[in-house]
Amino acid sequence: MKKVAGKKEPLKNALVQGDTGYFSEENLQEAAKRRIKVLIPDQQFRQRDPYFTEKNNEKVEAKKKFTQGDFIYDKKKNLCPAGKVLEYKCDVTLRNNSGKQYRAKSGDCANCPLIDKCIIKRGGKNTARTLYVIDKKYENNLSEKMREKIDDPAYRELYSRRMQIIEPVFSNITYCKGMDRFTLRTKEKVNTQWQLYCIVYNIRKCMNALAMKMGVRGN
Repeated sequence: MKKVAGKKEPLKNALVQGDTGYFSEENLQEAAKRRIKVLIPDQQFRQRDPYFTEKNNEKVEAKKKFTQGDFIYDKKKNLCPAGKVLEYKCDVTLRNNSGKQYRAKSGDCANCPLIDKCIIKRGGKNTARTLYVIDKKYENNLSEKMREKIDDPAYRELYSRRMQIIEPVFSNITYCKGMDRFTLRTKEKVNTQWQLYCIVYNIRKCMNALAMKMGVRGN
């Protein structure tokens, strides 16, 4: 990591929060390699948050489906919570990670007493349960650790602040300042254009704060 103007590293001891689109094992491994602390939720983290599903805990438990942790997986065979075997189907790429797909037999799922807690009926028909297992390219699976981290109420509350801090800035610059696309080419020029818009945004914020302090209505 390069130093800025010969001073301290800008990301040292900082917690970098990222959008769900940046969630992948490769990105988390690279951040760990550079010793950058990150908080990047997976794409399903809101589905596991009771606040965004149901406020009634009883309804949440009733609608809760089996997760990967409820399945027994090893190199020889995969067993669902009902003890049925899921067969290997193919290698797939999902959510920026590669892995293997296993699927149960349709007949096993159709007659299973646990079907309501396992799969969702689509079009009035039952489908077979699919299990996706990520390939372990690294010694430590940082994706699973990040899922546990974002499920911690303290980190969820911390990440919720990102919506209040980051999103208004983007909407102001794109809508109010009119920068809905970059008009230059090359990384250096695009970075310069972005920095200029950020300067304009910050100047306006300073002007509004100064106007409020002096009792003058800002524009």
